[in-house]
Amino acid sequence: MVWTGRAPLDVPELPPGYQLRLFQPGDETAYEDLFHLAFEDRDTLEQTRATALDAGFFVVEHRDTGHLVATCAAQHVENERHPGGGQLGWLVGDPSHSGVKLGRIVSTTVTNRLAEAGYALPYLETNDFRFAAIAIYLGLGWRPYLFADDMEQRWRDVYTRLGRSFSRDDGVLP
Repeated sequence: MVWTGRAPLDVPELPPGYQLRLFQPGDETAYEDLFHLAFEDRDTLEQTRATALDAGFFVVEHRDTGHLVATCAAQHVENERHPGGGQLGWLVGDPSHSGVKLGRIVSTTVTNRLAEAGYALPYLETNDFRFAAIAIYLGLGWRPYLFADDMEQRWRDVYTRLGRSFSRDDGVLP
């Protein structure tokens, strides 16, 4: 997905009892625990720290427990498809804290940080089955990136699962 919108986006108000802040030393174990609720990948923390923009690696802390319950990072990760390198990476929310817009809050904050950093066409990578995350991204103005022949049909299928109707105009061609 790519973002062609305009910043700044309005960040939803943080619900009482939560704190949005930057990742800091000492968060490593709590971050790994949160991260592995959504992803099996290993050893991504160091890569995320190494590629995160200054003031770009966000977490939401539940104040009563001290647990990290959401995270997302604004990263500089260049690749062949995205030589500019501005990436929204690793959105994770603890399902036991769902329904209070924490994923939207960190994703909006990261999208604004990427725009603030001047990335012309920020991108993110996601799996077709991450419907909750994709719904957030679409709500923020992220658009399907139709970089391969099968992408239009894949997005049609995702939109159908989300109860939406896909138009080729919804996508962005390379």
